[in-house]
Amino acid sequence: MGNKLDLMSKSTGQQPKKPLQNDSSTEASDPGNFVSGRSMIWFAATTLLGAFLVFQVQPIISKCVLPWFGGTPAVWTTCMLFFQLLLFGGYLYAHLLRTYFNPVSQAVIHLLLLSAAALTLPIEPSDAWKPSGSESPTLYLLWMLASHVGLPYFVLSSTGPLIQAWLSFQDTSDRVYRLYALSNAGSLFALLSYPFLFEPVFSVSTQSSLWSLLFCLFVLVQGYVAISLFRITPDADEASEATDQQPASISSATTISATTQFAWIALPALASVMLLVVTNHVCQDIAVVPFLWVLPLSLYLASFIICFDSPQWYRPKPIAAVTLVALAMIQGKTLLPGSIQLIAEACCYMVMLLGACLLCHGEVARLKPSTNQLTKYYAMLSAGGALGGVIVAILCPLLLNNHAELPFFVSLVTALTFLLFFACKTWQRTEYDWASAARLKYGALVLLVAPIVTMAFVSQNRTIASQRNFFGVLTVREKPLGICLVHGSTLHGMQRHSPHQSQPTTYYGHESGIGHVIKDMQRQSDSLHIGVVGLGCGVLTSYGRPSDEFELIEINPAVVEIADQYFTFMKDCPSKMTQHLGDGRLVLERLTDIRFDLLVLDAFSSDAIPAHLLTRESMALYRDRLAADGVLAIHTSNNHLELSPLVHHLSDDAGLESRMVEGVGDESIGTTHSTWMIIAKRGHNVFDAPVLADAQQADPELLRHAPLWTDQHHNLVSVLRFWQ
Repeated sequence: MGNKLDLMSKSTGQQPKKPLQNDSSTEASDPGNFVSGRSMIWFAATTLLGAFLVFQVQPIISKCVLPWFGGTPAVWTTCMLFFQLLLFGGYLYAHLLRTYFNPVSQAVIHLLLLSAAALTLPIEPSDAWKPSGSESPTLYLLWMLASHVGLPYFVLSSTGPLIQAWLSFQDTSDRVYRLYALSNAGSLFALLSYPFLFEPVFSVSTQSSLWSLLFCLFVLVQGYVAISLFRITPDADEASEATDQQPASISSATTISATTQFAWIALPALASVMLLVVTNHVCQDIAVVPFLWVLPLSLYLASFIICFDSPQWYRPKPIAAVTLVALAMIQGKTLLPGSIQLIAEACCYMVMLLGACLLCHGEVARLKPSTNQLTKYYAMLSAGGALGGVIVAILCPLLLNNHAELPFFVSLVTALTFLLFFACKTWQRTEYDWASAARLKYGALVLLVAPIVTMAFVSQNRTIASQRNFFGVLTVREKPLGICLVHGSTLHGMQRHSPHQSQPTTYYGHESGIGHVIKDMQRQSDSLHIGVVGLGCGVLTSYGRPSDEFELIEINPAVVEIADQYFTFMKDCPSKMTQHLGDGRLVLERLTDIRFDLLVLDAFSSDAIPAHLLTRESMALYRDRLAADGVLAIHTSNNHLELSPLVHHLSDDAGLESRMVEGVGDESIGTTHSTWMIIAKRGHNVFDAPVLADAQQADPELLRHAPLWTDQHHNLVSVLRFWQ
């Protein structure tokens, strides 16, 4: 067996031209051959269902734990990293199982693993797992994920390579690799269907239960395929291995070179990095549109489908040409009219991403080995994908204080695409002349270095400071009127230069909804206890009097640090102030002895809103934390989400009255347009103020069509402006 494994490790290339068994008479006479047309359906069904469940469990479990860990993008980032690493673990398991065990042993081991995974269901954590707030969120979340979905996801992640390896016992043709395309098609359907089909219809608990039932079905389907391995005869296994060792089209050599194996890791890693950096840039800095992250991930999966379905779809020269055009348009975007500049830039980034993924995955598919190396090949591909995730999700936030990885990797893709375009000899085939490309290496070096050097020497006079952590990049910028705090492309407050540094600005000016409410309440009371969820740069504390008291709640420690260091709102405020670090809802749950005269929620100015702060359960919490005559103010200014009907419905459901106040900005004093929802008991005297008396109220028609979110059932589609 040792010699046999040595021979297998020296197998070079791709598939032999003919499968081991390919006619019906042979199938009928050979009891070891189970790849009939009917049996092939089981292989395809297992692959498709497994891939669907892999991409469905990620948003389901993330939504289950989202309200417990702040509802921030950090939760999704941690979950994504967990699933990427576990995916690599599943692929590695498939490789080890295929390499060191015979078919019957593989079937027995995997059947035991399937049974154990089914016993861990359901996947939804119970209330006993609810964190107290003293734990490390990242470590506790990873432990919770491992406890509830670790084993089922591990089994699912091994499905693609394992099913293809089992199929290769009897079929070593290209259709084995086409199952990989089918796997990505199932993933793509799961990705696109969740936000528009499953999330709007089913509650979180129902989604969890439905997923668990589908996983049980998957166990039965893959279990049937595993049991079929008992019909593999030793002679058939020997014959399959001997066929796999035939010379392949990739090379006539007897070993797979280290360069080729390096490409199996490096190219998927580059594609994974490009997916993440482009998604971050497009969704945060170009157009902060909900679900825009679905588009780049869909293109990423589509590139796998195209490249692994059939070699005829991969044409590197035209793909490289289109990619270079998109890259050139990105660099020249400032020449376009301002009205279409953002849309054009986003479209160019999408085209560039698709081109880069097609080139990376196309080359990886072109370098695929014979089927006896299949599981090793997929393990290295998944290692590359996980490596890309580690680079962007862990290393870049630790090493950089901005998003410098974007220009660097875009430059790297530009240089590699440039070389690939000139190396490919024809527009129709994948034939290369690497000597010609080598003569252009200095041109590629210029394309790689020039954008990085340009970025290094570009004037940064408008940027005072920049910090990056788990929650994103925060920038303090200089403006003619003063300095402002920006998170991605979202403005979080501004302070004017002296002598107007104490004046409220942006969404919090005197003519805004919150400005009118605070002034009216201060006229009626000598002291106010004010709670603020979402600190920003501390603009609201400019309203503080010596007799007032503030409870300031902020989840991002970098925001607190910047507000203290670069802005003076809190330093100049004469009120008593207490800062609380953590998710607004978790902190409010712990403040059981405090009742607020005014509670301000300012966590919705970005489109990546923490939805758990706008549910029926959260509204009950806010009402409980208000004093007898307390007022709740919610900032709902948003470019793409219409949150006001939702807040009207939540208020009415809680037995409260709500008014929507639109504030008009004035650039000369640094104020901006704002939308505030003012909520209090029915008949509260705060509604007697002129600006609130004329504000929009919740009429029966509006309430009839407005969504009502709960912790179990909420989705952003219901509040998208174009959806209404």
